[in-house]
This record gives sequence, structure tokens and C-alpha cells, in this order.
Amino acid sequence: MKKSLLPTSLATLLVALYTGCAHKPTVNTISNAEEIAQVQRVVDQRVYTDKTLEKILALTEIRESRTNDGFKRIQIFLKNYSKTPYTFSYRFNWYDEQGAEIETMDDEMWKKFYAVPGDDVTLTSMAPTRNCADFKVRIIARH
Repeated sequence: MKKSLLPTSLATLLVALYTGCAHKPTVNTISNAEEIAQVQRVVDQRVYTDKTLEKILALTEIRESRTNDGFKRIQIFLKNYSKTPYTFSYRFNWYDEQGAEIETMDDEMWKKFYAVPGDDVTLTSMAPTRNCADFKVRIIARH
């Protein structure tokens, strides 16, 4: 009877070790259940050209606020739903009340971002001038 338990026990141990080693780290998130902040959410319009990126990084919310100096600030909240770390780049563009793009001194370059599985990602940009009325954010996959 002892001989028949040994192969079963060994097989169970190997399966447990394999599944434990194959597990990739993810992020657990904890936040205040009683939100106190007065959040101004932005209704968005989306154009997806990369269907894979759309499935990996999900837009959860866009928030708008003002700095103490009166500049508009935008925060884009995304979640990485993939099972592997994901690298992407993003860029904000700002527009005046007539819809003309406002060029910044450094012409805001693409910024690289790394998100681990399950991670909540926040992209933040502040308007280059007080008269900015609108924005666009562009996101591109980096393989």
C-alpha cells in the first residue's frame, strides 16, 4: 500500500510546484471605499485602431481638474488586463477653444510606460497654457 501512495504523492507535489512556479506576479489594489474627493469625469470619444491594445489596456475613467494656477489637468485611468507585463507609449495633445493644436516648447514627446499584469495605470498631463479647452491622448503598443 505504501508503494502506491508514493507515485501519487510525487505527482501531486510536481503539479503543485509547476503551477506555483508558473504563476506570474499581478497587482492587488486597495482604495478608500468612502470616496471623499469631488471628481469631475470627462465623457470620452474613442477611436481604436489596434484591437490587441484595446483588449490589454482598458480605459476605466478620465478625470479633469485645475491646478492652483488655473491650468487644466487631465488624468487618464487604464487597467492592464493582460497576464504579462506590457509596455506602451503615450502622448497628450492640447487644443484651444477654436480647435487649433497648441504647440508646447518641447512639443510633448512620446512617454514610455510599463504596466504589470492587473495594474492600474494613471497618465497625467497639464495644459501648456490657461486657454486650453480640449485634449487628445494617443497610446501606442511597444513590443
